[in-house]
Amino acid sequence: MEGIEGEGDGGYRFQAVVHGTAVNKNGVGILINKSLKYGMLDVNRREDCIILVELVVGDLVLNVICTYALQICHNENTKREFWEGMEDMVRSVPIGEKLFIGGDLNGHVGTSNTGFEGVHGGFGYGYGIRNQEGEDVLSFALAYNMIVAKTLFKKRESHLVTFSSGQHSSQIDFILSGREDRRACLDCKVILKESIVPQHKLVVADFHFRVRVQRDKCAKVTRIKWWKLKGV
Repeated sequence: MEGIEGEGDGGYRFQAVVHGTAVNKNGVGILINKSLKYGMLDVNRREDCIILVELVVGDLVLNVICTYALQICHNENTKREFWEGMEDMVRSVPIGEKLFIGGDLNGHVGTSNTGFEGVHGGFGYGYGIRNQEGEDVLSFALAYNMIVAKTLFKKRESHLVTFSSGQHSSQIDFILSGREDRRACLDCKVILKESIVPQHKLVVADFHFRVRVQRDKCAKVTRIKWWKLKGV
């Protein structure tokens, strides 16, 4: 389903592109500012946990993937199928276009970047201890030349935790972008007072790009010298 429209705080209007199944509680979606609505080129979906929206903004083409990784309790074959689906989606993005991935990746990337220096910021900027699912996230980022934005910036612990349940806290929600855009990433943070779904915190990344907006040139109208028409 797609095309749901609404209005948020501050009067910002948006269009929601969502994907899920009626028989499953899982689902993913992307909110798009109404001003970008007519720049939407394509929507690509896989299963009920991966969606890609392709947008044109000025001279840039942006590919935004929202995903929900399968939980640890799923068997290895099911988890492998998920990552194969992610690989197929990423490989569909043409070279030269921007790529961003956001969602619940259900893995702990930890504070150490050993073995993944190019994709994890290091300096202890992550959270917790890396597990196998977190290593899968880092391996995926390494294979497709991406960075985990949440590990690039020093934050206090409350701004690192993205999921809380009782006494348990973890960092499992991430935003990934192309490594070539590392300098364009100005910040990646948790918004403490906002939550999209129960237990999960809203994660926001700020990027700065120079965008060339092509404007239609006005046709030049020849000036009519009306005073010369007198007596004609």
